[in-house]
This record gives sequence, structure tokens and C-alpha cells, in this order.
Amino acid sequence: MPLFEIVFTSSSPRLEEVDAIIFTSKNSVKALELCGVYWQDKACYAIGEGTAAAIRACGGNLLFTCKHSYGDLFAHELIPLLKDKRVFFPRAKEVISPLFEILHSAGVTIFQEIMYETLCRHYAPVYAPAKNAILIFTSPSTVHCFLKNFSWDESYRTIVIGTKTAAVLPLHVKPIIAEVQTIAHCVALAKAL
Repeated sequence: MPLFEIVFTSSSPRLEEVDAIIFTSKNSVKALELCGVYWQDKACYAIGEGTAAAIRACGGNLLFTCKHSYGDLFAHELIPLLKDKRVFFPRAKEVISPLFEILHSAGVTIFQEIMYETLCRHYAPVYAPAKNAILIFTSPSTVHCFLKNFSWDESYRTIVIGTKTAAVLPLHVKPIIAEVQTIAHCVALAKAL
């Protein structure tokens, strides 16, 4: 069940003075593609394999992929790689991690621009998952949108893609946290239950 939709801005960032771009989701890649700005010659840094695949599929110059898929860990890995570079961060309207702040405070020359927004879809209560359903949450946004639509049933079994997503669940929920931060791994965990 799709819990949210992505709405892209009409922004058209100026990248002439930029050396590198930090991508924290496939949506930031798609946002640059949609705005028609040529970015593929810039050094690209991806938060995870899914984002890296999107960069490669668009012909981007991928230099680094973080293995942890957490913004704060990604930022710390990037600090030595981005010294003396001018960096662009195309981002969502709402972000969980302090990636920008970490890099900025470490002296990285970085500017950011909101390129898309996550909006919750709305469902009538009749569409709530059945009792004993296995739920997979792939981001804090999916949890937020689920809880805007449905009450939590104690019989739900829950798989989350990572600790940031687990942290926004109701306190009484004890999720299974994926060891590998991919949707495919979450689905494999669900099938094994």
C-alpha cells in the first residue's frame, strides 16, 4: 500500500560553481533529472546502493557509496572526501538526519535546496491492514503516514529498514530491524516469518 507520494519542486539549481553533489535518496536523483539541469559531470556521493544505482542509471559520476544508509554516518564519512570542494545537497523538505549541519560545521562548503516533498496519502479506515499483518516500513515517512491513517493493532508484526525508522514507531512496538538496509532484504525477512 503506497503511503505517500513525492511532489517535486519546480526548482532549477545553478550547478556551475559546484564540484560535488550529495544524494540521500533516489528522489534527489529524480528531482535533478526532472528539472533538466546537467549534473552528471559532477562528483556524486550516494547514501546507499539504491541511490547509487539511480545515479549510475542516469549516467552520473559516482565516486562514493556509503554502506550504512544513515545520514549522520554518511556525513562523517564524507568530511575528508569533501574538503576543498563546493558541494550541493538536493534534499527533501523534511529530513531526519543532521547531514547538512554536520558537514557545514566541519568546514565543508555546502549549500542545500529543497527539491521535493513527501506527502501522505489518505485512506479510509476500511483499508487498514488485517489483524496479524506483517508490515514493512522503509522510512520514517512511511511510519508517519501509516499512523496518520490507521490505528495500531497489537497483532501487527513489523519490519523496519533501519534504526531511524524504528525510532519513530510507537514505543510499545518491537520491530525486526533489517541488517541490510534494502527493501529486498525487508521483504525476505517478511517471507521468512
